[in-house]
Amino acid sequence: MSLADPFGPGQPSRTSIVVAALRAFGAREPDPSVRNPDQLAERLITPAELQLIAAHPVAHALQNSYEEGRRSPEVSGMANLLLIRTRFIDDHLKSAIENGVGQVVILGAGLDTRAYRFAELLRDKIVFEVDYQSTQQLKRRRLEEAFGALPPHLRFVTIDFKREQLFDVLEPAGYQSQTATFFIWEGVSMYLAEQSVRETLRAIASHCGPSSSLAMDFAEASMLELLAKFPHLPQHRYTTAWGEPWIFGVPDKRENEFFQECGLQLREILGFFSPDARRRYLTRSDGSVLGHVRGGAPKTVAETLRLLWTFFTHKSRWYAIAELAIQNQ
Repeated sequence: MSLADPFGPGQPSRTSIVVAALRAFGAREPDPSVRNPDQLAERLITPAELQLIAAHPVAHALQNSYEEGRRSPEVSGMANLLLIRTRFIDDHLKSAIENGVGQVVILGAGLDTRAYRFAELLRDKIVFEVDYQSTQQLKRRRLEEAFGALPPHLRFVTIDFKREQLFDVLEPAGYQSQTATFFIWEGVSMYLAEQSVRETLRAIASHCGPSSSLAMDFAEASMLELLAKFPHLPQHRYTTAWGEPWIFGVPDKRENEFFQECGLQLREILGFFSPDARRRYLTRSDGSVLGHVRGGAPKTVAETLRLLWTFFTHKSRWYAIAELAIQNQ
């Protein structure tokens, strides 16, 4: 994820670095059943990036043993969340490739490594990574340092999300609107105003060929209310302090209607806190569960009880990930 450019030329947002660091931490897990598949993330993070996120406990965790890092509820919980998110999107990306998509578009790509992790599967496809210029400049340097030449199937598309339209920059880069496309919109929608989210989804729905699909995660409205009630929740505290607060949530339990209004059909939805997510992505090879998805708890018992009461008395998925298809395809 990359949304803003507040840290100077050549530096991605701190949230982008945290996300990559959490994937890198999860990739150290010994059990492949619950290991984050992004084993390239750590190669893109240097001490300079870790210094930028020094306030976040994952920076410390990456400099110590995996077992020690797992003792931090904030690190382990957020790493579990990134494990679910990464594997869900990876699963649907592989399925889309097997079903014949011709191009992949990653919106707000940040330090995403799929163009490399799936290089063999993508060798005859085109991957467009769309992001701010400064983020892409740093990423190019890290990629060249880690892997040498960039793969021929990867194209960087520079955009200012506040001033430019998505397909106004994609089409000059070679994007084919009649070609089946797999879109990835990961870790972005909750940071945008509702109008921007709707406009992006409608643009995708109207600029892609048959059999196109989109994988994206999103908060629900109750999650925004929860964060307003508990502003000191650790993960939320960091992103807000870094100028990247969550500001939008899809209406609770009305995902179908919301996406249909944007020209998309919901094919699969998975709540990050659901039993299904734990079964599919957090169950070890011996049948035990890796742990829960969370970003740390309030510091007092009273606040923790209030948080739990709020969580269990609202009908919401809180935070979810979905695969969507273009309507009427």
